[in-house]
Amino acid sequence: MGTLTPQERRDEVTDSAMNEGLMNGAMIMAPSLGTLYAAMQNPRFVKLTNWQSRTAMVIMPALFAFALTSEHKMYHRMNEVAEETEHAIKSVEWADRKYRAAATPDKEAKTAQREMYRQSVLNSGVRVVEGSELQPFHKAANFLQGNPFKCIAMIGVPSVAYIFYGRTGKAHLSMQLKILHTRVFGQASIICTLLGIMALKDIMDKSGRYITEAEVESRVIEMEKTRDGMLERLEYTARQQAQQAARKS
Repeated sequence: MGTLTPQERRDEVTDSAMNEGLMNGAMIMAPSLGTLYAAMQNPRFVKLTNWQSRTAMVIMPALFAFALTSEHKMYHRMNEVAEETEHAIKSVEWADRKYRAAATPDKEAKTAQREMYRQSVLNSGVRVVEGSELQPFHKAANFLQGNPFKCIAMIGVPSVAYIFYGRTGKAHLSMQLKILHTRVFGQASIICTLLGIMALKDIMDKSGRYITEAEVESRVIEMEKTRDGMLERLEYTARQQAQQAARKS
């Protein structure tokens, strides 16, 4: 049996992991820079640190986030590729049984087989969008379905920072009250964000992620290639067994 993580898809997995790591590294670097800037306002901090340590305070959290998230994304994407390949193999085996049992001409049977491949893709929890490219809101919906907690962080962290920034302009409030207001309003905003995003994720889980017609055709072609490869391996195995039997006789 062939591998469930084919070599020809390694670039796809690597690019996905790299993009994920870079995005998360940039997200961590921004607050690290802000924290360093705030710390630089303290003369004692400036006296106790040098430029090497300050640079490390900004770069190391981002590098850690890059390494952790890219590795996690690669593992997750490899599992997705394995599931897609396994689905393709099982669909091919199912359609091949139907193909052999069909009492129709060869051309019609092949057309019916291709349609069965297509139906197996459509029934795998996806929604097909016309055209060769997804619209931005389709991509956003797919991203939200796969990364709900990142979306919550991307909305929640700036919201809390903006709330605190709004409190700093009110001189009549003490620092304790500013922090208290930030916590109360920030908690409310995070809860609302959490409920909204998880509701959207639940809708996407039930309806399926968006893919294009081109992706459907690509999966159908991959299934046809998988079937051809299986038939070639079966023929090769049969020839090897026949040769071994001939040598023994």
